[in-house]
Amino acid sequence: MTTRRKIGLSVFAVLALSIGALVLASIFEPSLDPDFEKNLTAATPDEMQSLIAKEAAKLGVTAVSITVIDGDQAPESHYVGRARADGLMQVASLSKAAAAASILIVADQKGVGLDDDIREQITSLDIAALEGGDRPVTLRQLLSHSTGASQSGYPGYARDASLPSTAEVINDPPRIFESQLAFDGEPGEFRYSGGGYTIAQLWAEDVTGKAFHKLAEEVLLKPLGMAESTFAQPIDEAAIAPLVIVGADAGFDPTEGVFSSLEDSWHVYPEQAAAGLWTTSRDYARFIAALMDAATGTENAIPTEVATAMVTPQAETKWEPGSFYGLGIVLTVDDAKNQTDVWHTGANAGYRSYFVARAVTTETARRVVVVSANTASSSYLNRAIGDALMAR
Repeated sequence: MTTRRKIGLSVFAVLALSIGALVLASIFEPSLDPDFEKNLTAATPDEMQSLIAKEAAKLGVTAVSITVIDGDQAPESHYVGRARADGLMQVASLSKAAAAASILIVADQKGVGLDDDIREQITSLDIAALEGGDRPVTLRQLLSHSTGASQSGYPGYARDASLPSTAEVINDPPRIFESQLAFDGEPGEFRYSGGGYTIAQLWAEDVTGKAFHKLAEEVLLKPLGMAESTFAQPIDEAAIAPLVIVGADAGFDPTEGVFSSLEDSWHVYPEQAAAGLWTTSRDYARFIAALMDAATGTENAIPTEVATAMVTPQAETKWEPGSFYGLGIVLTVDDAKNQTDVWHTGANAGYRSYFVARAVTTETARRVVVVSANTASSSYLNRAIGDALMAR
């Protein structure tokens, strides 16, 4: 499971980070103990807690939440520092998998195909008027980052800022260094684009007449029993009680000074499909387990056709041999081992997250690992934890 971490910084900069400036968070991130992953793989539960706590303290990470689902066993969760079972964190680009599932369920309900041109179904914005918008736009392209759309990621807004609508994010960004979304890349080729997910979000809002966080709750979160998750942006702390927010320690994040952010705070992301999910590691692991089950024929709130499309390679990333993007997730295919791992990393201001899962085959049982943390210096720690626990 170490191949993903050998891909190189540039891959994770594009994939995980919400804005290019956050690349600095990985460049200046303190080093892990070289034996950490090996020791964690062989550790008992008590030893694992101690090892992670020690490494987190060295890196200045104040909250780490970990959940493992092994086969049909109940979720096993571990909490380090200020992390707690009922504490929500932003999972950044891990939002894309849950968003893709929600959007595809809506498409299934509306009879819209993955390869249908959806431009005319978007009524709150003239997609055809955007640069390059004269060519067909499909959900398959948008959710696999292969439509050529710009806007790779988003920095979020201060909690007291006035927020743009979904259409405004695409057509008229309020910040001077952001530009209108354009389809200026080659269609069919992989180009990571949070903007594509924002278009898909707008489509879902327009065809349902509902805000994205409401429709996602209706079609995915509630049916899966994900009571610890919401796409609501901004989040209402009173409404989520008795759940609480684990605030971000933004002091390590290079976005400080670019936008207003306080210690023990967080940014707001109206780009909900791309970056807006608040959840616990336990709840997100439930979602990924349900996705894996549905993809192998055990249908739940996620239709088998939706799950199968999500875990099917759609666009080659060219990051490494066997690396593809599905719909909302990355796939690493190892034909020699007859093994496919699905995964994603995420980075919002002050938060870092990672999940990895292995599909069920005749040789392997389903396994899911989710790691979320509230400090920007946790990127490599999260991945080391996830990969070590997958190797157990």
